[in-house]
Amino acid sequence: MSDFSRDSLSDFVRDVMIVARQEAHRMRHYYIGVEHLFIGLLEIKGGITTSLLADEGLLIEYVIDAIRRRTSKGSRDRLWPDLPNTPRAKIIMDIAQELAFEEGRKNIQERDLLMAILEENDNIPMRVLNALGVQMAQFRENARTRQVKRGVTGTFTKVNIAATFEGDLDTDQMFILRRMFYGYAEVRVETRLTRGFSSAVVLIATPIHADQQADASVVVKIGPSDAIQEEAIRYDRYVKNTLPPLTARLEDRPIAPDNSNYAALKYTLLTDMQGHSVDLGMVMNEWTALELGNWLYDQLYRTFGYRWWKQSRRYVFEAWKEYEWLLPPALTLQYIDTPDNAPPPAGTVIIKPGKRPKLEEVEYGAVVQVANYIVQKVDPDKGTIWLALGDGMNTPRACEIEVTSIDFSQDTYFRGEAVEKIYGRVWRTRHERLLDAVRALEADFDLKGEMISVGAHRLPNPLKAYTLMLEQPIEGALSIIHGDLHPGNILIGPNQSALLIDFAHTRSGHTLYDWANLEVTLLADIFTKNIQPDWNSVREVFEHIYAAYNGHSLRETDTIEAHAIQQLVESLRRIVRDCVSSPGKLSEFYIGVFFCSMRAVTWENTLPLAGRRLLFLLAALAAEQFRDEVKPDSRDKSSNATATDQTRSGEG
Repeated sequence: MSDFSRDSLSDFVRDVMIVARQEAHRMRHYYIGVEHLFIGLLEIKGGITTSLLADEGLLIEYVIDAIRRRTSKGSRDRLWPDLPNTPRAKIIMDIAQELAFEEGRKNIQERDLLMAILEENDNIPMRVLNALGVQMAQFRENARTRQVKRGVTGTFTKVNIAATFEGDLDTDQMFILRRMFYGYAEVRVETRLTRGFSSAVVLIATPIHADQQADASVVVKIGPSDAIQEEAIRYDRYVKNTLPPLTARLEDRPIAPDNSNYAALKYTLLTDMQGHSVDLGMVMNEWTALELGNWLYDQLYRTFGYRWWKQSRRYVFEAWKEYEWLLPPALTLQYIDTPDNAPPPAGTVIIKPGKRPKLEEVEYGAVVQVANYIVQKVDPDKGTIWLALGDGMNTPRACEIEVTSIDFSQDTYFRGEAVEKIYGRVWRTRHERLLDAVRALEADFDLKGEMISVGAHRLPNPLKAYTLMLEQPIEGALSIIHGDLHPGNILIGPNQSALLIDFAHTRSGHTLYDWANLEVTLLADIFTKNIQPDWNSVREVFEHIYAAYNGHSLRETDTIEAHAIQQLVESLRRIVRDCVSSPGKLSEFYIGVFFCSMRAVTWENTLPLAGRRLLFLLAALAAEQFRDEVKPDSRDKSSNATATDQTRSGEG
């Protein structure tokens, strides 16, 4: 029991203390500190505290996770039976009581407790808010004067959907739009921009006043609140000061209502000469491959290159550190509840940071202890967390492990938490997931061997090659990268200028990842759009890509498609050669093409069958190109093996 006298507590303080005690229990702290009181304030829906944080564009759960990361989780072992208040928490409550008396009240209200925390200033919540970029002087002033009118909705903003809009918006998305454009009579949703494969929705919207005067259209991105919050931070860290003068920019802080799991960002929108807003995905099939390639070089690369991709330095890394996050989780574990001090069960596989663990060798049914991994994502509704090496902001997620069947009523996990140890039993592996994805392609060639036959070619089997590819040492370049460069995130502005949006994955990373990802996307989107998904049609397209990758000269009799593929590949190679760390060596690019292709093979619900089949073959080709450059004599050995196989086949 807390040493605050319950008889003297107002209903408000009693409610805050209930939440504070629950939070302390979840975090195994066994005391009530200022951080627990502050989290109690954050649970007041529509209150002063949540209103002020919403003005700052800070999602409540994001702030709570930041506080939890600062305090970390305690041990399961209790040293005392009670939940005493810390000396600082007692001081805070004394200050809050004094503030209430000054206002002629006996009972503490929300503003009193919030102002007490702000005035004391040296507590954990204040340190966290400072770290999140909150201007504390203005925040204090707003806390003193803010009036929250509960139950008053204000002017209703009508959401109109243009006749040309494809698809629907759900209730949460409509609510976010009304919040974002509060004060306008209406907002007209013009179109949905083509997207990659995230769960976010990207729209073009036009706000309209009561007199029907329209303001400039903007790009609105609506997505899971934690991802939107992180994108805003990435924008400030990597993007804001490096963008060209004339380009799309983040207009305001995120809109993050405290009663929604969604949040939104608003980007400025520069239209083309006709006032239209288009992304590259909308027009790339109208351009010739040569026009597209030239535009990518002249407008996109030259506009952003000297601020991003060309501002690079030498970077030596093992491929898994940059690319493993593109693959499915290495392991999926069913959670095993184990006491803190209990020894590991016999035969337990222990996984901890350091040299990359050989997760491919862990078998189904094995008991695993994962130690000192970072929580990347939490889904309490599914009882699941995702663990990985790397914090996810500055480095990609490597060696990801999914843990299911967690009872969140008994324990809590939060993004960014370093989990000391957690146990689980393996019920699915990465290889199983990849094998299922490849089986769905219904290959008409043998997938059991180290090599696969594609027409006249013998190529490395991606299912057999990916583990070795992850371990390859790479000499590359490090720079700011967009992190999700595909046609839906590339807008076309005035005079066909290039604009970029969606910075959810922007970071310092391997320079050529962006261009590998874009090449894989373009080849699949453009050249499988109008073909049948049968293997013969896919192989025909692949033959043209194979020729382009190997520098084969075209003949006049070759198809228009063959010329288009070669023109596009050559245009992209112009950019790639300008970015490689070692002139003339493209192995660091092929490693990116391999893993970007393997990721797309798993997109059964979002990428058509023809595209997935083509990219599986492209992964095989990228593995061959990488192997031949790193080990030049391997091509001869492969050719000899093929000839031997053919001879044996003839002898048989």
